[in-house]
Amino acid sequence: MKSPYRIFLAALFLAAPAVSFAQDAREIMIKVDDATNHSYSSSVRQMKYSTCRYNVSGGKLSCAEKPRIVIFESFGKTRRPPGLRELEYKALDVIIQPVSDKNTAMLSWGYAEDNKASDFWVYLPVLSKVKRIVSVADSGESGAVFGTELSAEDADVRKVGDYTYKMLGEDTYRGRAVWKIELTPTANRRKRSFYGRIVSYVDKERFLVLKEDLYDRSGRHYKQLSVLNVKQLGKVWIVTDAMMNNLTKRRLTTWAHPGLVLNVDIDEEFLSQRSLTDFAYRERHMQLYRKYLTQGKGGTQQAPSKP
Repeated sequence: MKSPYRIFLAALFLAAPAVSFAQDAREIMIKVDDATNHSYSSSVRQMKYSTCRYNVSGGKLSCAEKPRIVIFESFGKTRRPPGLRELEYKALDVIIQPVSDKNTAMLSWGYAEDNKASDFWVYLPVLSKVKRIVSVADSGESGAVFGTELSAEDADVRKVGDYTYKMLGEDTYRGRAVWKIELTPTANRRKRSFYGRIVSYVDKERFLVLKEDLYDRSGRHYKQLSVLNVKQLGKVWIVTDAMMNNLTKRRLTTWAHPGLVLNVDIDEEFLSQRSLTDFAYRERHMQLYRKYLTQGKGGTQQAPSKP
């Protein structure tokens, strides 16, 4: 008969690898957060979204309709409050094409405090009205970003503390060695998340997420994110081209960065609600920040490389 002491040791031995794997998975995702969010303090971007319904033939996706193209300029800035792990961020995105949607703008504010949800506001020129986007609704996803398959939650900056982590193993994605890590929202995060779990494929060398399978609260495989290209600006690796596939709606959005610079001087007042409605004020600042894209300040432009 085994003694209680031996039973305890056996249980401890069996439990230890699981604890270690969980810890390793969390440490890896902290490094992902460092590489993705903490490696630069501001950015100016020009981005292009292409969205369409698709068909599948021969294992390949192709648009079943003329894609809807949206080009917008994005300005963002982050700050790490003293004593906190998470970042505060502010970002302003303004559509420049198509003409019918020109000057539609979205303002995003993220907070470092635990359990404090990000805020999103959209300005609609046709209505001359600012609308607040909720982070998530019980009936479905949070608001779509500029009519794409990216929701406000997809565009938000994730907080490490909002999830628990489980190592699922190792794999290869597009020739890159990756870890497969499962993210499960904490009880507080789950209240404002459409997703019940996420499986991330993390590049072992660069600590970039190269692919994600996103499952809704019922366990349905709802979306899949695929990284298509990355670029190195100085010492920072950036995802420049990616695709979000809505598996239930059979719609996909691809995006690219025709222009991108990092670590530029952006006035924080510009990243406020004033820029949503004061066109002259916003345009004056945007003209100034556009010069970074043409002058190449903030980072060394290099040709994209596939992940």
